[in-house]
Amino acid sequence: MRSIMNIIASNGLAIILTVICVLPITAIFAYSLSAPLDDLFSNLGLWLRETQGWSLAPIEAELRFAKISFALRSVVIAVGISSLYFWITNWLNSGLARVREKKSIGRQSAIIEAIQPWIFVGPALVLLTLFLVVPAFMTLGISFQEANGTLTTNNYSFLWDPKALGYVQFRFAMRNSLMWLILVPTFCIIFGLAVAVLADSLRWGVVAKTFIFVPMAISFVGAAVIWRNIFAGGGIEAQQVINGFTPSYQTGLLKSILGHSPSYNEPLYNLKFWGNFFLMWIMVWIKTGFAMVIFSAALRGVPKETVEAAIIDGANPWQLFFKIKLPQIYSTVVVVWTYMVTEVLKVFDIPYALSANDDDKLLLATMMEAAKNTWSIGGDAVDNLFAAIAIMLMITVIPHMIFNAWRLRKEQKELGN
Repeated sequence: MRSIMNIIASNGLAIILTVICVLPITAIFAYSLSAPLDDLFSNLGLWLRETQGWSLAPIEAELRFAKISFALRSVVIAVGISSLYFWITNWLNSGLARVREKKSIGRQSAIIEAIQPWIFVGPALVLLTLFLVVPAFMTLGISFQEANGTLTTNNYSFLWDPKALGYVQFRFAMRNSLMWLILVPTFCIIFGLAVAVLADSLRWGVVAKTFIFVPMAISFVGAAVIWRNIFAGGGIEAQQVINGFTPSYQTGLLKSILGHSPSYNEPLYNLKFWGNFFLMWIMVWIKTGFAMVIFSAALRGVPKETVEAAIIDGANPWQLFFKIKLPQIYSTVVVVWTYMVTEVLKVFDIPYALSANDDDKLLLATMMEAAKNTWSIGGDAVDNLFAAIAIMLMITVIPHMIFNAWRLRKEQKELGN
């Protein structure tokens, strides 16, 4: 067993060294060979500018088409290098295993099976390390530095000091971010489960699911514009038309249903504190369709035998769902929750598109934009302060990470038993 592990380690090292040497050289060679394409695209841009009568400056046309050429080359080369990586590693893995263990096919298979998963996982681990783990630690280090590089905790003190400029905004941003992290995933899961269960019992359930899933195809900015018109207030000044002056009050649909007059012109998402819930609703509207599709597929995977046995035992619909179906799709619920949390952490578009920049509407992401525009801190000090805000944003998700780690360990123990 020890000899096999040594062979696996040496084979893996040989594969890594080969890939590190071969792939970068191949990529550089490919970029060098395809470089003349940039000139061809630049000339194409100039030709199109002259023939189509574009008002674009010649240098701009050259640069834009050169960038298009470089992007296309990068995509093709990346796909080619990825294919070459998997071909080389699989070939080396099988070949080295046969050379090391010429007589035992079983030992060859053991070596191949031990290395094979790392061939596929390896690139993802490298990319996560380079673009997630390393930047996270660099951000943590910057957050404890002054602009001149000396170590300090002033960046965090600035955020938590009641006398500091950013304390009020930071307090609101933390509160709102936590509310989004709790409420948005919760309501997406509740509505998604409800629609998935109820729609399956209707003949026209497929049509209902289609309409609920459609918002998934809309960007956050597009959804914000749609709901801005629904939440809009009245009070726009009269506009002049051919026959004189005509009032053009644009009262939103929801405000009309609530009976608000045009003189009450404040959009619902601008209400103090309560406006946060109208902003959250926009994201719930977008993401409920995703949760519904996932839950619908999971519910169809529930064994019919258990459902039929529960019905025979006299279970009512509530008991059938909460005691039979829901426990069997619990892991799916957790996966959807995890996805929703990551989506909420990235929210910036919705409040930004609606200009919901009041202090009581801030999230940690939008707080950075507000700080850049309103705080009287200049130079590199802003970057250090932004790093501290980013670390606080990471801290808000730590409880979720701990829960997921605990759940995975629990599932592994159950599978082991």
